[in-house]
Amino acid sequence: MTIMQTLQTLVDTQNHLMQLQGRLANHAAIMKDETMQAFVFDLRDYLDSLRVVTDFVAPTAAEFEQLEVNELSHVLADQNKLLRTLIEELNELEETQQTQTFFALSEGEVRRLVGSLTGVLELNGLNLQDNLTFQRRFKELGEKLPEATNGPTAPEKSGLFKRLFGKK
Repeated sequence: MTIMQTLQTLVDTQNHLMQLQGRLANHAAIMKDETMQAFVFDLRDYLDSLRVVTDFVAPTAAEFEQLEVNELSHVLADQNKLLRTLIEELNELEETQQTQTFFALSEGEVRRLVGSLTGVLELNGLNLQDNLTFQRRFKELGEKLPEATNGPTAPEKSGLFKRLFGKK
């Protein structure tokens, strides 16, 4: 798998998880439970941190099946592998002094990106651990998630100053 294929797969799985996280955040029973709510917010923080590298590539427009809660562990584990692969590939680019081939980034920028991805990998590991508790508590609820009504990702909310001053 090339570095671009790895990155594209990471972007697509990020969109799947964002859609699932949105569904989880809109589920009243989940958001009433403090532990489950913390996991949902931690998952969002993790997904936002992935943008350090996923903003380089646009998501594919292909339709995809909705993720269910029981698939969360699998997707997080896959992303863990993808992140490790991406870090290795970026380190190889840095060693061979070919960092310019990755979106024309300098060696220092690639080095900082690798450092950031290492932190994202750590967040991924923490979410994998917390996911076990979340899965157990979700099964105890005995409820199903509603179907998504929008596309792969929810639109970003505009910030306070954009709404206040109407600037784009």
